[in-house]
Amino acid sequence: MLNFDIINLQKFLDSFHIVSGIHITAFDEKSDIIACSQNINCKFCDLLRKDSSADDKCISQDEYALARCRETSSMYSYICHAGFTEVITPIKFGNIIIGYLMFGRILHHPKPDIYWEKVKEKCSKYNVDMEELYSAYIELKPMEQEQIYAAAHLLEACALYLWLKYYSPSSEKNIVLKIDEYITNNLDKNLSTQVLCEKFGISRSTLYRIGKKYYISSVEQLIKRLRMEKAKELLEKTDLSVREIAAKSGYTDYNYFIKVFKSAASSTPAKYRENRK
Repeated sequence: MLNFDIINLQKFLDSFHIVSGIHITAFDEKSDIIACSQNINCKFCDLLRKDSSADDKCISQDEYALARCRETSSMYSYICHAGFTEVITPIKFGNIIIGYLMFGRILHHPKPDIYWEKVKEKCSKYNVDMEELYSAYIELKPMEQEQIYAAAHLLEACALYLWLKYYSPSSEKNIVLKIDEYITNNLDKNLSTQVLCEKFGISRSTLYRIGKKYYISSVEQLIKRLRMEKAKELLEKTDLSVREIAAKSGYTDYNYFIKVFKSAASSTPAKYRENRK
């Protein structure tokens, strides 16, 4: 699925960094780096990563974040071992992940001077000059949570646009996109393997291969996730009864819906709605 306008993507990442101060790295769907903001140094990270154990920790946390983002198919944020906020968001066309954007080195705290003590504590186990590290730390610009998520959504939208400019559908891609669109618009209907295979004229093995290639897992797991997301959204945004929501989310058996929901959300639908409100 990947066919980015790499040159313009690179220019965009550089421009975004100049405006926001955020360092961004773009990955393809296989988690290989395809572009990142260039000629940009983070003094804090450069100092810290001179210690090999700190460098190893950075790499392992990046790999874990990518795996979590791939698994959940949604934005994933965490506090790194040095105390900074890191965010990774998938670039999606429909429900298909075509790449990832990772950005971080974000100081997410309203009072940087106070937070330094926490950062200092986290970094004390590494072989680094703390005075130098503090000098680099005070140069970092704090960001609000709202700014972080707004940046993530903006980056995702722009990266998708640059991908679409060079998108050229093949016969397989057309089938995948049609299946993806059909599933998204018909979650309340029968979406069994047999129904999908008959509708799109493909074999079970082809449907299985599409699931592994484009959804990492399977089409069945995609349907299950989307139905659960729809049920949660209806619980939060409507006053429909739980039974009505179960039906609109594709669950003909009400008791089975309750069981599946409790397993996925660690809560009954009614309790979930109450907590969200």
